[in-house]
Amino acid sequence: MKWRRKRFTFMVIPDANSSVIRFQLSAVVLVASLALVVLVLAGAITAYLLYRGNHNQIGQLQSRLSSATGQYEQIIQGKDDHINELQTEIVGLSEQAKSINNHMSDLKDLESQLKEMVGIQDGDAAASKNSTEEENTEEVSMDGGTGGEELPVTDEEMDGLIGDTHNVFSSLEERAKLLKPELEQTKTAVLKMNAKLRITPTIWPTDSRRLTSSFGVRKDPFTNQARFHAGLDIGGDMGDSIYATADGVVLSAERTNSHGLNIWISHSNGVRTHYSHLSKMLVKPGDKVSKGDIIAKMGSTGRSTGPHLHYEVAVNGSNVDPKPYLKATRREN
Repeated sequence: MKWRRKRFTFMVIPDANSSVIRFQLSAVVLVASLALVVLVLAGAITAYLLYRGNHNQIGQLQSRLSSATGQYEQIIQGKDDHINELQTEIVGLSEQAKSINNHMSDLKDLESQLKEMVGIQDGDAAASKNSTEEENTEEVSMDGGTGGEELPVTDEEMDGLIGDTHNVFSSLEERAKLLKPELEQTKTAVLKMNAKLRITPTIWPTDSRRLTSSFGVRKDPFTNQARFHAGLDIGGDMGDSIYATADGVVLSAERTNSHGLNIWISHSNGVRTHYSHLSKMLVKPGDKVSKGDIIAKMGSTGRSTGPHLHYEVAVNGSNVDPKPYLKATRREN
């Protein structure tokens, strides 16, 4: 083709004083050069467009990644907070378990004390006391100051605390199962003992505690000779209240030469009580009286030197010293 044989001359004039540079290019080379430039430009434009699209896509991905990372961090933070709350709750449960354990020990100790108070034999009292003392050695009081360095809890430490708490609750379950029948037995025994105490003359028959004459051999206040005194004389004021020292039935309420106005009460267990030298009797034979009831007023009738109560306790028909029976006041019963 003719155009392929054509040649094109190009002149380059650097400036006015420099020589002109001439060079010739054939039509083929010129076309090829133009085609190459077009290809390069097209490639560059294509690469730019691809880069721009990828850049926008990368930006979007980075934005999404950043958003997702923030969400994950919030989730992780929430999980950490929840874990801290659970750990705190576990610590609270552990402290609660120890507190309940101490209360269980207190209940066991209270049961032993209750048995001791009413005179019930408890073969395990000493062992129970020692066990209680050992269990209470770990009791912690929160009334005082606390402090120390704040250190994170390790997994091993938390696992140990969970295991200890589980063991304590398991122990509490077993102790609760054992304690309930024990308390039921104690309740039955206490009720029986209380019924026995109701008919046992354990309270003072007067508000006064002033003994003017003891039980046993003494000088008779009228003859100064040695005579047996079958009860206690309790000094007081004329008209002071006289109390029944146990539940019972009035056997007699009469006047005799030596005892003056006097009352005998039977307590249904072979025990009788006698109240003498009264100024006034408030009960009659056959009356049922309860422990602590007012049955008479203090006086000085009969063979007496002044206001007082002559008080006797007889067991199966024989007089005994009333003093060991005087263990409580009327208000405590």
